[in-house]
Amino acid sequence: MAVNTTVEVVLPAMGESVTEGTVLEWHVQEGEAVETDQTLVEVSTDKVDAEVPAPTAGTLVRIHAAQGDAVSVGAVLAEIAPGDGAGPAAGGNGGVPTEDPEAGEAQAPAAQGDDAPGDGAQGEVVDILTPGAGESVTEGTLLEWHVAEGDSVRADQTICEISTDKVDVELPAPGAGTITELLAAEGDTVTVGQVIARMRAGAAAPARPAADGSGNGPAGEQDRAGAASTAVPADARISPVARRMAAAEGVDLSAVRGTGPQGRIIKADVEAQGNGDAGGRAATAPTSGTKTQLKGSAAMLARYMDESRSIPTATSFRTLTVTTLTGRREQLKAAGHRVSFTHLIAYAIAKAVQDDMPVMAHHFADADGKPTRVDDDQVNLGIAVDVEKKDGSRTLMVPVIRDAGRMTFPGFVEAFGDLIARARTNDLTADDLSGANVSLTNPGGIGTVASVPRLMVGQGTIVATGSIDYPVGLGAIGEQIGAEKVMSMTSTYDHRVIQGAESGRFLKAVEERLQGEHAFYDELFAALGAQLGSAPRPP
Repeated sequence: MAVNTTVEVVLPAMGESVTEGTVLEWHVQEGEAVETDQTLVEVSTDKVDAEVPAPTAGTLVRIHAAQGDAVSVGAVLAEIAPGDGAGPAAGGNGGVPTEDPEAGEAQAPAAQGDDAPGDGAQGEVVDILTPGAGESVTEGTLLEWHVAEGDSVRADQTICEISTDKVDVELPAPGAGTITELLAAEGDTVTVGQVIARMRAGAAAPARPAADGSGNGPAGEQDRAGAASTAVPADARISPVARRMAAAEGVDLSAVRGTGPQGRIIKADVEAQGNGDAGGRAATAPTSGTKTQLKGSAAMLARYMDESRSIPTATSFRTLTVTTLTGRREQLKAAGHRVSFTHLIAYAIAKAVQDDMPVMAHHFADADGKPTRVDDDQVNLGIAVDVEKKDGSRTLMVPVIRDAGRMTFPGFVEAFGDLIARARTNDLTADDLSGANVSLTNPGGIGTVASVPRLMVGQGTIVATGSIDYPVGLGAIGEQIGAEKVMSMTSTYDHRVIQGAESGRFLKAVEERLQGEHAFYDELFAALGAQLGSAPRPP
């Protein structure tokens, strides 16, 4: 007996804190040829989105995880047949072929009929299982079937929707074939791994009158359904509830315009048609707007923001003049060093926490039900970065400079630049995005005067800096009257482990460094090998 060998594509490790991810998008389909290192699939974790490459050239013969599936690190995502792609025929993602040694003999005569399955795995009965949706999810509710028994389906076509207490999941067909059994009804509670349907792989749908969706409706209803849906396009998206209602009421579905997602015909459309409304009228009815499900990093960001509401925060404000900061930066630029305001401010924050106010990096934890203050003994500084994704949408990433308070300024700038560059190209690892205990966000770059940002779980404080400009009302005359430009800073902190007086002293310590105290610029210039010029003077 010939043995076909395939290469498994597994979800790679993406950091110590990452145990699972969500399949965002497959870039190839079963049967397609792939090259070594070609991107096969995009996977999102709660830290980072990653592209999984092909480990070898060949043919993708089986996809095990559908878009939207939660998969664990090390789980098999797909299989590749190296070379010319000779490999086992796919049962589809999540499909488990039913092994019955007698089934092949019993079905052998069918091979001479027009509807006989092809070679390989065609004709095999495949179990369709409730997918996993994360370690904490064990069951869900079957919301709606998108197919009925006897329907032909394409690989990855959505066949039903399942809701859990964490997420709603669209379950795709594990391959092309015909649905033979629906084993769970809409509204049923189904457990992860439960067989909820079966399909015959590769078999064409036998000719039959359109049924009411349940496969066992009265003959009269089936006749009406056939009459009502004879002209409905094969690829029309129709809710099973709508199909059953149309069958019962004798509504011609070909005359109904769907107002559901992707033009799907839903119950309300059939009701409107049955009440005499024109098919197009339902489409012009008032709607509640466009709804887009958040996925991947956007969904994780939303979850983090929800979690942040559990932190009792307070905020301190401070306004400082920036004459010294601006002047010292100009001196560095003149000496050939590309240094930004954010470089200087972030480094001042790291040094102030490390040397004067380590309490600002303390964060809260619940240890066996007891409130606990955690001291990491180092400053792990998160830098908020606004990132544009490939689809044009924007997201927030916060890469972390570890032990920033003990770094020299050149080392700090190098680490800063590396993280920001990799954030822009989506090359950050999960470890790059975890462990911050202090963060900096700089909305001042877009003109924001002051900001009170959200504090994430696991952090002690987040600093926000505002725009650098003349005080409000003096923009037009500030230079003429000799006014100094200013910048606001806020410190939003966890009030369970940090008090207001500590936050105020922390902002003062940051300002002192930016004004040149504590030999801040002396050490910084020396580390860069630059000559420290005379102190900048106010206008």
